[in-house]
Amino acid sequence: MKQFITVLLVIGGVLLFAPATAAAQEHKWASGAPSIDFIDDASLVLEKSVKKSKEKSLKKLYGDLFYTPVWVGEKGLTHFGNEMLEVIGKDKTLLPKMKSHAFYIQASEKLKALEDKGNATLEEKVALELEMSRLYQAYAGYLIYGGINWKAFKSKLASLKKSLEADFGWVVYTPKRTASSVLMNAIALGSFKKGIKKAEPVRFNYRKLKKYLLKYIDIQERGAWKSLPKFNRKITAEKSNKAIPAIRNNLALEGDLGACRGEMDSLVYDKCLLKAVKRFQLRNGLKADGVIGKGTYALIDTPVAKKIQLIRMNLDRIKRFRQKEEQVRMELNIPAFRLNIFDHNKLVDTIRVITGKPHHPTPIFGNKVQYIVVNPWWKIPESIVKKEMLRHLIKDPYYYERRGKILKATWDENSERIDPGSVNWSDYRAKSAHIPYRFMQVPSRRNALGKIKFIFPNQFSVYIHDTPSKKLFFRTQRAFSHGCMRIQKPRELLKAFSLYNDNINVEGIMKRLQGTEKKIINLKHKIPVDITYLTAFVDPYGNLNFRKDVYKYDKYTLKTYDYTVHSVMHKAPQSKSKPKKNNKKDKDGYQISEVYPN
Repeated sequence: MKQFITVLLVIGGVLLFAPATAAAQEHKWASGAPSIDFIDDASLVLEKSVKKSKEKSLKKLYGDLFYTPVWVGEKGLTHFGNEMLEVIGKDKTLLPKMKSHAFYIQASEKLKALEDKGNATLEEKVALELEMSRLYQAYAGYLIYGGINWKAFKSKLASLKKSLEADFGWVVYTPKRTASSVLMNAIALGSFKKGIKKAEPVRFNYRKLKKYLLKYIDIQERGAWKSLPKFNRKITAEKSNKAIPAIRNNLALEGDLGACRGEMDSLVYDKCLLKAVKRFQLRNGLKADGVIGKGTYALIDTPVAKKIQLIRMNLDRIKRFRQKEEQVRMELNIPAFRLNIFDHNKLVDTIRVITGKPHHPTPIFGNKVQYIVVNPWWKIPESIVKKEMLRHLIKDPYYYERRGKILKATWDENSERIDPGSVNWSDYRAKSAHIPYRFMQVPSRRNALGKIKFIFPNQFSVYIHDTPSKKLFFRTQRAFSHGCMRIQKPRELLKAFSLYNDNINVEGIMKRLQGTEKKIINLKHKIPVDITYLTAFVDPYGNLNFRKDVYKYDKYTLKTYDYTVHSVMHKAPQSKSKPKKNNKKDKDGYQISEVYPN
């Protein structure tokens, strides 16, 4: 294996030891193809130095490389060494406080010292090699893992679970990529630039979101963002206001104005700006009415540094989601209250969902839908019985029976039915008291699960299901459940599943839905679903979106986040009005307030 790597590194001087690029030739210490003798000698010194070191990551890296030098050659930096310095030096996403930035400075200074000296010893070249590897590992670690302190975040969630007495969580997935595997792949490709791209995710529109990060960094560097005057009154179309020029400037920078800009310095809220404000409201999860109220005003005035921070943090969240990309898949983003279905990365359908309340959060994890239940029974968790039903049962034992919820001896639907009047419900007031019976709601149109549920067995006992409470889907903020995900169009989702499962007889199921007989359909093709939490994301149409931090997970994360830039975020006031049905629909049947902009 050692001989194979050596041959790979030096063959024709084409791969690692190819001539330096134009961008890297500012270094006087020129590259060149090393001799086999140099690699053998350097490997011996390198092995001795690494084995003496306490740095486990270096031992792992060079163990995988059989102690072959990668970055430094006989006459100077290798092609890989020059490429790495070029890539890292041009990466605008790096911050001065990051380890990779500090190691970049150290490696550059050590390189300059050796250039100035002229003739470097073998030991000095190996020392530079190790410095370059520390730089690489820091940079690869940033790309692969990000800067979220997941231990602190999960500790916060554990304390929340205890205080809320609810079962929820965030499953953090370990990337399969490592610094060693990425480097070995880069060596095989013969290019550091190409290889390092494999360090980052491709799912959840990661690369497009990173492009937006660079866009906002550029806006910040140019000082183009403008702060708005203090809000004093609601602004409507055709009215004048001194804040309009700054509003128009910021929306132009974000791309909402497009080609229709009007007079940039005009104080009048014109038609071009009205269209841009509606687009901005859509991207931020607001009702697109074009009225610049306090909430819209505050979001337009959000500092660009805060937007940068939110994009960074959500990029780092994506790094710890599941990365396996399958042909057909579903992605549900809790802050967006949306389920998107993809086939070969093309959007098949987008469906509104209702997620868990802030004190009953929907968990974040990934799994596969394995079966569908038509006309389901709702087996009511004991926690809901004690917290929400017990007070009514004490006053009237038949209160829930009249509402289609029956009492059974066990979770078996065919188990003995218990007379709720025979139970002394006052005995179960204490927190520690266990109720030995099980409440169930029989299949019906009034059933809390609706007529269909989609099951992906998991530790949190949550699933996707229908609901009889359709009016809640017309709210822009839809956190109303006990943790499960209610779906607006269950029949459409069933039809989508039938495209990949020929054992789903849609016509037959539609007839069965008219009745109450339960049926379980096992899927031949299990459909993966990822439940995510992204407050900054790129939608399937390429637009950057921001959403409210419905569970305060941004707040908890930022307290220990490595890449914090700005600590203040404007908060849009929440509407206290009752939900109103909006009958205006676009050609696809979605409400105007939530149509994705073109």
